[in-house]
Amino acid sequence: MTTDYAHVESAGQPLRPLNMLANLPGRRGTLLLVEDSRLSSDAIRMMFRGAAGRMRRADSLRSARRHLSLYLPDAILIDLGLPDGSGLDLIAEVARHQPRVPRIIAISGQPEMEAAAYDHGADAFLAKPIQSLAHFRTLLAPDFFPISQADAPAIGPHSIGTAARDDFYIALDLLLMGKTQAQRAYALQFIEGVARMLKDAELLSAVQQAEPEDPPKTVIQLLRARLRGQPLL
Repeated sequence: MTTDYAHVESAGQPLRPLNMLANLPGRRGTLLLVEDSRLSSDAIRMMFRGAAGRMRRADSLRSARRHLSLYLPDAILIDLGLPDGSGLDLIAEVARHQPRVPRIIAISGQPEMEAAAYDHGADAFLAKPIQSLAHFRTLLAPDFFPISQADAPAIGPHSIGTAARDDFYIALDLLLMGKTQAQRAYALQFIEGVARMLKDAELLSAVQQAEPEDPPKTVIQLLRARLRGQPLL
């Protein structure tokens, strides 16, 4: 059974059909990134610099479905942990839909999710943080990267600080406002991804030892400490 995005409902509102004009010859390719973390998004955007195409971003399942109702991307990167559900469900939907997105790539800060991603229809899996620029570009070739394999510019300290600060605020809000075990479990998964991106061993260890049944005080304290150390602008 295929998924018709014209009939996929998000917050009770039906989405519009795919815009088939998106696939006319001569058009530059489009990569759709489905990722809620600004830090991860900024890192991927930097790695995508120099690509023969453009990148668009959705930060939730709902937003991704809206994008998919309007155009068919040439490739889609889907984070497996999203605020309104599992990226695995979106992977399964996109894999069933006809015409199919040519390249479906799962991304996650939890490497153990790789098998599940393939089972749901992903063509490839990338563990966060993405360690190899060459591997990233190989997965997107030849549509986006029949170009120089020179390293992309690194994200500057100011960019990292700004993106990390935003993610820390989001993470702290998620923990403080999470009233259920499921909400806290998602918050901890989000923070684990941020910690891996920043190579923050102390925060990563605290997250891995935390239990979603109760508010993790140590993680909250570390997030507040990290925020105090971030630039204001």
